[in-house]
Amino acid sequence: MENAKKLLEAGKPREALERLKKLLQTAEEWRVHELIGACFHDLCNAEGAAQAYFNAAMTDKFLRSQRAHFSNYLFALHYLPQLNAPTLIHELEIYNSLYREAEILPPVEKTSEKISVAFISPNFCDSSAARFYEALLTDYDREKFSVTAWSLSKEEDYFTKKIRRNVDGYFEIAEISFAEAAEKIRDAGTDILIDLGGHTEGGSTLQIAAYKPARFQMTGIGYFDSTGADFIDYFIGDEFLTVHDEIFTEKILQLKNAFAFRPNARMIREKNSRRAFPHKNFTFGSLNNFMKLSDDYLNAVKNILDALPDAKIIFRDTTPLKSRQVELIERLKSFGIERAEVRRGENNFFTDYSEIDLILDTFPYPGGMMTALALYMGVPVLNLCGELPHTRTGADILKISGVDGLIVYNFDTYIKKAVELATNRAKLAALTEKISADKLTDTKTFVEDFYKRLELLI
Repeated sequence: MENAKKLLEAGKPREALERLKKLLQTAEEWRVHELIGACFHDLCNAEGAAQAYFNAAMTDKFLRSQRAHFSNYLFALHYLPQLNAPTLIHELEIYNSLYREAEILPPVEKTSEKISVAFISPNFCDSSAARFYEALLTDYDREKFSVTAWSLSKEEDYFTKKIRRNVDGYFEIAEISFAEAAEKIRDAGTDILIDLGGHTEGGSTLQIAAYKPARFQMTGIGYFDSTGADFIDYFIGDEFLTVHDEIFTEKILQLKNAFAFRPNARMIREKNSRRAFPHKNFTFGSLNNFMKLSDDYLNAVKNILDALPDAKIIFRDTTPLKSRQVELIERLKSFGIERAEVRRGENNFFTDYSEIDLILDTFPYPGGMMTALALYMGVPVLNLCGELPHTRTGADILKISGVDGLIVYNFDTYIKKAVELATNRAKLAALTEKISADKLTDTKTFVEDFYKRLELLI
């Protein structure tokens, strides 16, 4: 197993996978499946990753790690085009059953007149999710609310330091048990616990929330879907995002808008210094995690490029892994997609926005922060909206930004719209002009609306 780990760390997931397959049905089979999941991640194989995490959950003997494997499985499911509401509801019920004997903490007496709100996250480093929740931890009404941040990691960056400076209390809970962490949150007199992790990072934040350390518990902003857990009371959404709410085990805390994007300092600099990059041929872009490149999406790209002989597309991953770049190049060959440039994730990806005329958002799992960032940078994004919440995040961000005209609802219209906009620059320019960065970045209204809704709960 150690040799397989070394191969994986060396960027050789295929070689690692072959070694791991020989280790199945051993005493620690779940560990093998876990590593197989990591291999499939590095190979951009979402279906393989989902199956591996499911197998890890089924072969593990320990409840805590079973829950973590199943969270990884639930997260990976969202990449798959075949995921539907009945399937997701069923899998969420299985996850919830893993907490059937969960211990609930007794409440403590409230001592403060302020409403105590605790945000819990796998970490408070800058991230895609941080661009949507930062304002909630920095711009709240300090006369009415006391806000604390609880991190499951000792990792820090400039964003962590900013959060530390602004909240009423910052706590690292990386080296204590989930039960101890829950007790500390409860003992702090927490009225409302906001889970920013959901099923990311093995659902570790959910394992703390399971002890019910707060009077009210909710998720959203950092996670895009129902947790399935009956100890989470609310999902933070809006009317558009949660219109098909049958999958939610949570009540909906319905905001005017579920998202408000706050760019970081570098994003602001890049926007202010952005210059159009002269290019003769129409250029599409796809700047999402390569795991989101479903076969249906690549079929759409193939059809679009076939209809536009002079057009090309730039694919940019969100990680620097060469293995994922190599895998996508091979996949594109199998689809017959030739006019494509495949780039690894790098810090200088901002230059892509000067080369791209239109971003083709991935489906069924669209971009969140990457969609918001593109719109903020003034680049239009074409989105295929679905029914499940995670398939609607990109479209919701477009609606908030005032460009409903870039949202379509079926495969054929997606292709037709992309071709139409590529051949009608005036129409594309008119849609681009409608992008409202002010609406997208209106964190003031978002924060006021959010905390007003919390106030109504107490």
